[in-house]
Amino acid sequence: MPYLYALADENTRTGDPIMRPVFYDYPALAGASCDQSMAFTLGRDLLVAPPPKPESPESYDVCLPSGGWYDLWTGKAVTAAKMDAIDTVRETPRLDRLPVFVRAGAIVPTQPLVQSTAETPAGPLSLDVYPGADCRGTLYLDDGHSLAFAKGHYLRQAIRCSRDGTGGLRISFEPREGDYRPWWQALSITVHGWSRPGSVTVGGKAVETRFDADAGTLRFDLPDMAGGGEVAIAVSRS
Repeated sequence: MPYLYALADENTRTGDPIMRPVFYDYPALAGASCDQSMAFTLGRDLLVAPPPKPESPESYDVCLPSGGWYDLWTGKAVTAAKMDAIDTVRETPRLDRLPVFVRAGAIVPTQPLVQSTAETPAGPLSLDVYPGADCRGTLYLDDGHSLAFAKGHYLRQAIRCSRDGTGGLRISFEPREGDYRPWWQALSITVHGWSRPGSVTVGGKAVETRFDADAGTLRFDLPDMAGGGEVAIAVSRS
């Protein structure tokens, strides 16, 4: 929901649709050899690739723009065949899983499970960071039912990440726009595609981390970054 709501805010300000044909952000796919008749993107960071023949169990190719993608469900980088500006992966239709891919460079916010949008989530806001080129994401929130956002009662915050040249990563939170107070007080951050233990510091203070070698993730928790700030992640040399 946080990702979709930020897309809705983007739609009202820029006109960019929430659900898009794949060539909208990735024109190289307009001439791809894969059958794109059922594929679409949610924003530019999530690519959904249902089977082009829903009634058929046969495998099919999914064309992805070059630059790297992750599997949304496993969180792991996709191993794809390279073809100029297009990569391809082979998928087999399954009833329990819809192929969804995340752009390398996406920062995707998610929230704890709720039964309706009228229910306030309990717990931290989660941020899944998928390092890559043009790494960025956006948080947006308002009261969800009034026009108070027009008077500044909203929350909008840009987040970016970049490699530091030593294999580490920096995640930058810009100061927030608007005066709306969010439901979360803490952030739970997961960095994907991480191959070794790492150390995290915020403002010179160390933060406890949890490294999962099988999942290829580094996790850590932070207090809410309303005023902005930078998170430095260094690769362990031991």
